[in-house]
Amino acid sequence: MNQNILNQLNEAASFFVFNFLELSVLFLLVSFLVEIINLFLNPKKVQTLLSSNKSGYFIASGLGFLSPFCSCSTIPLTLGLLKARAAFGPIMTFLFTSPLISPLIIVVFYAAFGYKITLVYTFIAMFTSLCISYTLEKLGFEKYIKEEIFEDDKVSNKSACNTNISFIQNRKENKFSRIFNKAIFKKTWKQFSSFLPYLALGIGIGAFVHGFVPQDLLAKYAGSNNPFAVVFSAFIGVPLYLSAGTMVGLAPILITKGVSLGSILALTIAGIGASLPEMIMLKKIFKAPIMIFFILSVFFMAITCGYLVNWLFS
Repeated sequence: MNQNILNQLNEAASFFVFNFLELSVLFLLVSFLVEIINLFLNPKKVQTLLSSNKSGYFIASGLGFLSPFCSCSTIPLTLGLLKARAAFGPIMTFLFTSPLISPLIIVVFYAAFGYKITLVYTFIAMFTSLCISYTLEKLGFEKYIKEEIFEDDKVSNKSACNTNISFIQNRKENKFSRIFNKAIFKKTWKQFSSFLPYLALGIGIGAFVHGFVPQDLLAKYAGSNNPFAVVFSAFIGVPLYLSAGTMVGLAPILITKGVSLGSILALTIAGIGASLPEMIMLKKIFKAPIMIFFILSVFFMAITCGYLVNWLFS
C-alpha cells in the first residue's frame, strides 16, 4: 500500500480514537452532572429562569457563555433543559451560544485573530443566536421535538418518587448520598449508549475528511481572490469538526497559504457551531424542520461574519 495512504489512514485513525474517547468521557461526565443537578434543582425554578420573556433568553445566552463545552458535550445539558420543560426559545439560545461563545473561545479568538475580529464575531454570534431562537419559538418549532426523549423520564420519575419517599422516611440519610444512587449511573449510561452510534458515525466521517482532505484544497478554493471563498469555507467546516483550540495552530498556517481571515472565521464557526457529530446526535432529539433551520442558521452566521470581517479588515 502507498506510504502516503498509510499516513493518511494513520492520521484519520488517530483523529477518530482521540476525539471519540474525549467526547465519550465528556458526554458521560456532563450527563452525570445534569442528572445530579436535576436531583437538587426544582424544575419550576428552571422554567421560571428560562421562560419565554426577554430575561429568559439573556439568561440562556449567559449560561451558554459560561458552559465550557464543545458542540457535542452541549447536548446532555440541552436534554436536561428540555426535560425540565424550560421554554423552547431559551433552550435553542443555549444550544447556539454554548459551543460558539465561551471564555475559552474568546481567549482563543483573541490569540488567533486579535480583539477587533473577536468583538465582531462575539456580537454577530450572540445577536444572531438570540434572533434565530426567538424566531423558532414564535414559529412554533417546539412541536418538532421528538417525544421519545421524554419516555425514559416518565418511568424514572415514578422510581424517583418512590426513592424520595424512602429518603424522607429515613431521616438519617444525607441528601448528598443520592448522588451514589445506582439509578443515576444506569440512566447516565443508558443515555450515552443511545447516542453512541450517532457519536461514532459523526466522528468517523470527520476523521475520514481530516485524514484525506488536504489543507491545500482549502487554500486553493478559499483564497482571497475567490468571491465565494467564505461560502466554501463554511461548507467544508462542518465535516472537519473543529475545536476552538485547533484554530490557534491552524489559522496561521492557512493565512500564510493565502486564505482570507473571513474564510478562516467562516470555517471556524461552521466547524464549531454545526459540526457533523453534533448534527447526527441532534437528529435523535429534533425532527427535520428544526435540523434544517439550525444548520441554515449556523451557515448564515458563518457566512455573514466571514464577509463582514473581509470587508472591515481586508
